[in-house]
Amino acid sequence: MTAPRGHRIVDGVDVDAVAAAAVACRGVTGLEGDAAGPAQAPVVSYLPGRTVAGVRVERERVIVQITAEWGVAVPELGRCVQAAAAPHVAGRRVDVIVARLSGVPSERAGVESE
Repeated sequence: MTAPRGHRIVDGVDVDAVAAAAVACRGVTGLEGDAAGPAQAPVVSYLPGRTVAGVRVERERVIVQITAEWGVAVPELGRCVQAAAAPHVAGRRVDVIVARLSGVPSERAGVESE
């Protein structure tokens, strides 16, 4: 079920815009909604009739949890996501979690396995 277009704001944060901004960054291959670790809440926003995986709004921060492309420098990728999301987070800090890597080579050239 798709929610009406106007229902995309969670505590002043346009979660759809945050998600779109994050995936527009080169090296981001998707958003992840699973919990970042044991005893942590899933990274998801709940809207009427749907959820937005990979974006969670908290009082002082917005968490964006991504899948990153193998070979992209994580610090630069994090800064890109932070800058892209900043206009949409109502002044909150943006924390970026790289939950997994996509395109990881199964074998590294020049390395023999035993």
